[in-house]
Amino acid sequence: MLAWNDIQSWNASRLAALADRLAGSAGELQQQAQALRDAVDQLEWNGEAADAARTALGALHEDYQDRTEELCRVGRCVAGMADSMYPLSALVRECDDAAKTNTMEVDAAGHVADALIAYTAASGDVWDLARERTRLRREIEERVRAALIRATEIDDDAAAAIARSDRSEIPADQYRPDAVSELGTAPAAAAYWATLTPSQRTTLILEQPGTIGNLDGIPADVRDAANRRMLMLEGTRLRGVAADLRAQLDDNMFGGMFDNADAGLAETTERLAALDAIAETLGRGNRQLLVLDNKGADETLAAIAVGNVNTATHVAVFVPGLDSDVAGDIGRYDGDMEDLEAAVQQALPSGESAACVTWMNYRAPTLGWSLLDPRSTVLSPMAAALGAPRLTGFLDGLDASRSQDPHLSLLGHSYGSITAALATKGIDTAGVDELVALGSPGLGVDRIDAISVPPQHVFVGEAAGDVIADLGVFGGDPSEKPGVVSLGTDSPVDLPPSRGHSEYLTDGTATQRNVALVVAGRSAEITN
Repeated sequence: MLAWNDIQSWNASRLAALADRLAGSAGELQQQAQALRDAVDQLEWNGEAADAARTALGALHEDYQDRTEELCRVGRCVAGMADSMYPLSALVRECDDAAKTNTMEVDAAGHVADALIAYTAASGDVWDLARERTRLRREIEERVRAALIRATEIDDDAAAAIARSDRSEIPADQYRPDAVSELGTAPAAAAYWATLTPSQRTTLILEQPGTIGNLDGIPADVRDAANRRMLMLEGTRLRGVAADLRAQLDDNMFGGMFDNADAGLAETTERLAALDAIAETLGRGNRQLLVLDNKGADETLAAIAVGNVNTATHVAVFVPGLDSDVAGDIGRYDGDMEDLEAAVQQALPSGESAACVTWMNYRAPTLGWSLLDPRSTVLSPMAAALGAPRLTGFLDGLDASRSQDPHLSLLGHSYGSITAALATKGIDTAGVDELVALGSPGLGVDRIDAISVPPQHVFVGEAAGDVIADLGVFGGDPSEKPGVVSLGTDSPVDLPPSRGHSEYLTDGTATQRNVALVVAGRSAEITN
């Protein structure tokens, strides 16, 4: 693999100029070859010597022609490499500028070190500064790694194209379509995507919509376009599967007794119901489909945003809890997010905007026979622990895909608050600015400072009559932990209170108002 100092020296403009010079040299050589041919044709000379001269000059003309074609081929390869190098060089400059501006250093292998040894700030600010610098160092390093991977691809492919002995025409940049899904982190995926040409991006969206639509770090509008394409393709495919299974059952006197066709039809029908619910929700307008995972063994997963996640200055991500599934609940939760987005917008000054995401990209626990499954039982934090890394990547991708990070709030209801809290553990995890737990049976941590959220920015709302919020079975009652800020569910102002376990985000309630203030960055104004 290339070293960082190698690609720092790459200059696309000079390479493009070289391609132009090669093309010019090929043109001159072509002219010389034609002049030679004209001289042979005009030669009035007969005899054996004349024949020998004509043969020799003809061979020389063919050699000129071959060299002209070779110069043209190499020139096209170099020009193609220059075209691929432009966005890569821009990424290299961005990484170098970010490192220099933030007093960090990038070594030849692409490792990034924080050169700022000590922080001078108030204690609360030191924690926030340390978190941000850790995340920034990791993000720069991941972007550098993606740049090195992409540079190696460009270099290897151009070298292979130039060195081909059969002179066949191949593009100078044969990028690997699967590379973008193998980068592992949202910053790396965002950086790699930035180095692709518009035609390469379009090809990926058309040929691999399922990968691009679910890849954290890809811009939200791109994910939306890819996932909408996947929604259409999956709907068509599953309707065909359902028709085949129905025909199979109609032709079988034993039904699905021996081939499970009836079970297959039931699962396919459930998947189609989920896709229909997603399509209906998108039909409300002003939506972005940020996740569509129809490959899971159990159920369809999705995430839908109200508003534009690419440009919103304030973004909220809502994680539902027990018994939540896409087919039955995404429309209802999306309605709550639409109401919340409107409430947040009312609390924002002119020029700022909000987007609210319903995130259902984990297998939420259910009742019934699932109580016996340790991966999905509500009696265990296992489902939350399995879903937390997916949520962390999603949150990280919201930042990585944008030039400016939004003010990011994470909202968890019921069991979803455990998933939300576990997704923010560790100082280098997603840059969440506010964590709101509503009707929480616990946060899965013993101490609030285990959650990577700024001090005094973990809020807990507990409505009257909500018995779930008093259980405290996952790390104790969060409302009683030091460092937690109480979020009022009743209000001295003329707003209805929330009651029980399911009214926290009901439109017009005191709880919704307080949540909206937190999302808007005005948490100092909430009622307790």
